[in-house]
Amino acid sequence: MAAQFATEAGDGPMDNALWRYALRVYSRSGVEAQLLRMQDEHGADILQLLTVLWLSEQGLEVNEAALVNSEYLNWKQDMIEPLRQQRRQADRLEHGDLYELLKKSELEAERYGLGILWARNKDNRADKGRCTVSDLILVCSSEKECTALAELSQG
Repeated sequence: MAAQFATEAGDGPMDNALWRYALRVYSRSGVEAQLLRMQDEHGADILQLLTVLWLSEQGLEVNEAALVNSEYLNWKQDMIEPLRQQRRQADRLEHGDLYELLKKSELEAERYGLGILWARNKDNRADKGRCTVSDLILVCSSEKECTALAELSQG
């Protein structure tokens, strides 16, 4: 499946500008906690939120259909969510080694998921007039949480 993604300027499904952006933003103070809160309390998809932030930073249009494309949603449902569920179960049962292995597998599944989102969104039209918060609301309905994430992501 990875072969279907076009590569340009060294970017590919597992190492691309969106993945590198996600690593950078996720490590900023407060961002991880904010993203997890939006996921747990509002059902937001962290990878979609990171994609919206990246598109905004790049001055690219946020295309809702490209965020919820079936390939990504199927990957999330079939790979990311089951690994997350297993990791959480291993944590509750205090299986440290298994927990770490599942955590690494979940991260790789998320990395691939970001590759799908990158491939579907990297060629979006330029759109510097959009508001990051209004775009984030496409993924999470809480304006308060979206505003907080937009501010935290700016570093």
